[in-house]
Amino acid sequence: MTVLLPTADDLRQALIRHTDAVARDERRSTAETVRAREDSAYTLCVLTGTTRVEDARRTADALLRRSGPTVMPMRPDRAPLADAA
Repeated sequence: MTVLLPTADDLRQALIRHTDAVARDERRSTAETVRAREDSAYTLCVLTGTTRVEDARRTADALLRRSGPTVMPMRPDRAPLADAA
């Protein structure tokens, strides 16, 4: 049986999405924030092959550690300003 592993970028994005969803839901819970939290937890679980979000986060962290250091691309809104010479 072949097991497909998510890319490090997919894992990072899923972790960020879940962390943001939890923060928004804890700040002010609405039907929309609850749904976003549930959706992001489900995505993490699917990506990591787990059934509990705590296990998914732990597994994602372990997979990211195994993938080694990476260079995060610079966000366009944080790019250095060109010299105005």
